[in-house]
Amino acid sequence: MSSSYEGNSELLRCPQCRAGSLTDHKIENELVCEMCGQIFPVSNKHPVLLRNDNLLFCVDDYITEYAPKKVSILHKLAARLVPGLSVNLARDRIIEMMRGQLVKLKKPLVLVVGGGGQKKWLNQRLKYAECEIVYTDIDINADIDLFCDAHDLPFHDDRFDAVVTTAVMEHVMYPERVASEITRVLKVGGLLYSEIPFVQQVHEGAYDFTRYTLSGHRRLFNRFDELDAGMVAGPGTSLAWSIENFILAFFIGKKVRLLVKIFVRLSFSWFKYFDYLLIKRPQAMDGASCTYLYGRKMEGRVADSDIVDRYNGAKHLTHTSN
Repeated sequence: MSSSYEGNSELLRCPQCRAGSLTDHKIENELVCEMCGQIFPVSNKHPVLLRNDNLLFCVDDYITEYAPKKVSILHKLAARLVPGLSVNLARDRIIEMMRGQLVKLKKPLVLVVGGGGQKKWLNQRLKYAECEIVYTDIDINADIDLFCDAHDLPFHDDRFDAVVTTAVMEHVMYPERVASEITRVLKVGGLLYSEIPFVQQVHEGAYDFTRYTLSGHRRLFNRFDELDAGMVAGPGTSLAWSIENFILAFFIGKKVRLLVKIFVRLSFSWFKYFDYLLIKRPQAMDGASCTYLYGRKMEGRVADSDIVDRYNGAKHLTHTSN
């Protein structure tokens, strides 16, 4: 899609009627549904594909002029110089595995749900000449190709060869519905890479709803044959975040809280490196900060009993009728 909707009428599906294709309207900067006639605005080459009954996100917010969030000099310095509290033990390896599968296909199409600021990073690792990546998000500040709500993905069925969604499912109102939408737009045999937090504190304010164990992650995407799964970040990361949020609980002011974060991260960020020692220890999974699942869409679904049997943490329980 490369920052434009042009040439993708066979890909885009109306989120309003969930049936018709979207094509260029005779009026500039609009798309129209061939079936129900619903019109969707295009703002700066970014289609705004939201249902008109969406109660959380208003179309007008995406087509009016807005000023980007101002970032203070202190925030910029902190982001550049202060170490983070997390590691990612999986993403580079799994994305490389996904790329290895995609190069076998002719002109593969990849969807990123919740693209945020990942475009540069993902393009460097996943994109190549014949691979097209479509970036979507609901965040008005995101670097994406189109705005949409993941509960109503504006694409026809069975269109994508792969989907990447990281740190998204905890921010949606109905994760099962989003998982169903992701499954719907993927071809059978298509690949999914998903990351969802488990032991993490609130990090998106009012838009932070859900956490999942690895077993819950597997259940959410039970239409996928698991190729790999495990920890994105482990107990070391969980502990570092817990310390930061414990100390922050005593402070209110934004500047003071920022200074506290800088102090904590300079003092305790090294805890995250324990995760490299714990990566192969099953008992560490019970305290994972975040988990991942890499799978391939199949015709059927994984049985609930198989999901329970795949648990690989420290404490195995057996429920009997006695």
